[in-house]
Amino acid sequence: MLPPGRILQHPSEQGHYHESAVLILLFPSEDQLYICLIRRPTTMKNHAGQIAFPGGRKEKDDKNLIFTALREAEEEIGLGRESAEILGLLSPVYVQVSDFLITPVLGWMTHNPEIRMDSGEVDEVIYISLEALLNPANLCEREKETLTGRIKVPGYEIDGNFIWGATAMMLTELAEIFEDQL
Repeated sequence: MLPPGRILQHPSEQGHYHESAVLILLFPSEDQLYICLIRRPTTMKNHAGQIAFPGGRKEKDDKNLIFTALREAEEEIGLGRESAEILGLLSPVYVQVSDFLITPVLGWMTHNPEIRMDSGEVDEVIYISLEALLNPANLCEREKETLTGRIKVPGYEIDGNFIWGATAMMLTELAEIFEDQL
């Protein structure tokens, strides 16, 4: 899922980077597992209009990256910090174009989350089923305008939403975990 022309590189090779965390929230609904995503407003400084997980930059008072992910999910979608059971962490992803090292935090709820969206940080909440994520027919490529120009990028086309970049990379790791379990 790495866009062409980009390299997987550890941020220590760059020197300075911003630590951040996102919450990959799983929950059951109608006999399926769902994943909660958001669409970032087009007015955002970084990754405007893109589909992402709730999350953001680690603040100096955050005791760890799990706290960061939960705090950001509370700010963006109104999810109470105690609402999700934390299952673990996925592999960190370094996004060179914005200089963020993102740690995905995997969370679980036994029911649909009650969402109170912050319209300043979220344009839309999007739920995708794990079944759709695991369906190879949803893998595709699309041309996207990026900071480095127009490029063809790999991603997922699910319910009319194109998910690419770091979010698609994290979803791919999640899909691999579930494929191993099924």
